[in-house]
Amino acid sequence: MALLIKRSTLGNNMRVSIGVSFYNNEQTLADAVRSVFAQTFQDWELILVDDGSSDGSLKIAQAVDDPRVRVVSDTLNKGLSFRLNQIATLARGAYIARMDADDLMHPERLARQVEYLDAHPAVGLIGTGTYTIDSANRPLGLRGVDVFDVRPQAVLSHGLMIHPTVTGRADWFRRNPYNEAYMRAQDVQLWCRTCQSSVFAHLPEPLHFYREAVVREKAVAYLGNYLLTCRSIRNILVTYGPSMVGWPRTLLLILKSHLKGAIYRTCTMLGAQSVLIAKRNTPLSKSERAAASEVLDVVLQTQVPGLSS
Repeated sequence: MALLIKRSTLGNNMRVSIGVSFYNNEQTLADAVRSVFAQTFQDWELILVDDGSSDGSLKIAQAVDDPRVRVVSDTLNKGLSFRLNQIATLARGAYIARMDADDLMHPERLARQVEYLDAHPAVGLIGTGTYTIDSANRPLGLRGVDVFDVRPQAVLSHGLMIHPTVTGRADWFRRNPYNEAYMRAQDVQLWCRTCQSSVFAHLPEPLHFYREAVVREKAVAYLGNYLLTCRSIRNILVTYGPSMVGWPRTLLLILKSHLKGAIYRTCTMLGAQSVLIAKRNTPLSKSERAAASEVLDVVLQTQVPGLSS
């Protein structure tokens, strides 16, 4: 049973519950929280769930002094899928907004997503485009700004939505829990499982800042995680591919996954992993980079009660 380290004093009528699971994120968690406090939409609660951190992350979370913030810790490392289901159970808002502990939200993200969900009651989840940023909060590129493609092959190939940008109805998350057997690619498994029975939407504007920084000394660890994700994707393909796109296309997608893994292994050995990662992004124009940097400055200068500047 989870130990509630700090309880919110709010009632049950807020609109949005923002859920953040963190594990050893002491370098980025405070700024992630700042981006919540920087939102133009302020009818929210923030649920910070510790997944057994061994660094100073939990102390940072506990330092936040605001009645809208809850901190939960049971000292155990149970993985993201477990924690996301836990957040859905704890949430008191009508909507649940996802974000990762090393990302930042654009100040308009919640306002835009809540406005859309209010106007489209059939939609269960909505994602957004995102800027990518490095470890120094410098804008790198854009992702998820293309046409939203909900065809089965696109869902299997590309994963439908950028997971930490998603906001959805709390009852949707409770009806459709994450499969806790998936330690990686749990979002893709969820989209494949629900895409034929749910209505999804997407805002192409970059309303999130997705951290994507791989330094040379962490390249091997990143490769290991990437290969684990590839294995999870192949399990998903075998489970859902035949009924969604047929066996021939499924086998091609499985082959593509193996090829990607081989390419990443080779590039890691050659010290060129960052080149592959950069290819995922759409380059920023000079004006787009300046606009992103201006927004980041606002977010990073936001004051949070209990946290130092």
